[in-house]
Amino acid sequence: MKITPGNLTRHEIIGMEAHVVMSSDPGHVCRRGLIADESKEMIHISTETGNIMVSKMTSVFDFTLPNGTVVRVDGHKLRGTPENRIKKRQSRRW
Repeated sequence: MKITPGNLTRHEIIGMEAHVVMSSDPGHVCRRGLIADESKEMIHISTETGNIMVSKMTSVFDFTLPNGTVVRVDGHKLRGTPENRIKKRQSRRW
């Protein structure tokens, strides 16, 4: 399935470029890099200065899609394990 702004929250985000727009941790704001991993509550971003772990619940992200479109997502919409988020997307097809 092609990734679009409408299905981003139900798609695999590892490997995508991300920019932290807002966060409860001021040290994470304006940091950008590639998503290296994610868990139920955190996104692991590989930046030029090292890896950071950003809380999904208290952050807002800009994701750059493969076609160059930038999509802003409130991190709480990404909450949950990646497997469960993707399963929700697949179950809607049936």
